[in-house]
Amino acid sequence: MAEGHVDVKRYQIISLLYIVFICFSVINIKISVLDSNIYTIKSLQSIEKEELKKVDISNKIIADNLEQINKSAKAASYLKIRTRLTKSYSVVNNVLKHVDDEFTKNNTNIYKQFNSRNLIEEILKSDKGVKLLEVDLFDLSNFIKTSPFKLQASLDSVIPIQKTVTTIKGKDENWAYYLFYHKPTSISYMQLERIKLLITKTQLLYQEAALAEIGYQPTYFSQFNPKLYVLKSTVKEYKEEELIKPGQKVVNVTDEVFDELFKKILYSLHTENIFVGLNNTLLNDFDFMLGKDFDLEISPRVNIVKTDKNYRVIFGKTGEYMLKFYDLRKGAKKVLFEKKINVNPIPDPVVRVKGDNMGNYSISVKDLLSAERLEAKLEINNLNYFPGRINSFKVVRIHNGKEEEAVNNYGELFQSPTQKVLGALKKNDILIFDNVNMSLVDGSTRSSAPIIYKIID
Repeated sequence: MAEGHVDVKRYQIISLLYIVFICFSVINIKISVLDSNIYTIKSLQSIEKEELKKVDISNKIIADNLEQINKSAKAASYLKIRTRLTKSYSVVNNVLKHVDDEFTKNNTNIYKQFNSRNLIEEILKSDKGVKLLEVDLFDLSNFIKTSPFKLQASLDSVIPIQKTVTTIKGKDENWAYYLFYHKPTSISYMQLERIKLLITKTQLLYQEAALAEIGYQPTYFSQFNPKLYVLKSTVKEYKEEELIKPGQKVVNVTDEVFDELFKKILYSLHTENIFVGLNNTLLNDFDFMLGKDFDLEISPRVNIVKTDKNYRVIFGKTGEYMLKFYDLRKGAKKVLFEKKINVNPIPDPVVRVKGDNMGNYSISVKDLLSAERLEAKLEINNLNYFPGRINSFKVVRIHNGKEEEAVNNYGELFQSPTQKVLGALKKNDILIFDNVNMSLVDGSTRSSAPIIYKIID
């Protein structure tokens, strides 16, 4: 009996050791892989320091030009997102600080804990840990998505920001578990540093985008070479004879870039929401004289019309145009700056029955008879007229579920056949204004959704 009891114990121990062996063989991660994450963390921290220098510089330029930036709806939207990103940066930075503080309390550090899981998971699961970061990041994602203007940034997919993350092997995992929980310290800490760097980089992108709306671009500048190299996807290569040679005297450029003409152009220029066929105001309340103080070229070529202190342009086609401003005040034609603008197609108009109480589905015959026409509107650029006309529409009366009458109306005014249909309406009838056809000044023909009313008396 004793010998049999020993055999049972021995087999239980052997079985337990086998299970432990299998578990370690599955979750085993080479120490060198974990150790290398320490260097990944150092790299991310180093890159972030350099990005923060750029953030600080662009913030100073933004502060100096805040009034002008706020005049642009797009730039103002970019700055709001920038401010929201600053909050997220603070949240992830506080989580990292919380981890460091807890390590200090436990008389340890990331180097001692790099292969350990228990302490880092306990810290990250606390009230000051990953829960705060998760709530903030998902709120940030929603804020950016609902902003009127945003960049094609990739925070959602790169962090990622989604409640359930599908692994490469197709397994669905909770967001916090996928990135942080049940991971060695070197991996969890690296993820926090990575997210902080991505937020910093995205913040810089939005700041530079806001500045680009008022003409600023990231550049390289040297006091020994007056040429300005703009950071674009392609960089202009200057010819040998254009560059300063060793020993050659560098001409001191005394012209101030931000003189009154340049400032006034920035304050008065409107390049957002430009639509084809409309009378777009390009420069508003602009005191300088075209052809005397400055010149403006637009390519492809269009006509520029001056009315009082406003300069207006009608673009005949959609697409990209190049604006070039020249300074003529010293006799020579000197380029001030150039800017690309996009001319958009006119959006679809909104059509309604003209008159009061016409916005409801249920309506009285009296209200309909008091109306005299359909009207079309475009809610863009405070437009106080409709750039086109209503050509025709169909009026359909439905009585007891069947089409009782249908007439065509030409023009926006209700003609006699339409007025006759309106006069014959009974309670519970359905009236439909359908097949609304319009012509716009850009040469396009549009239609609108049907307008449906139920007659209540």
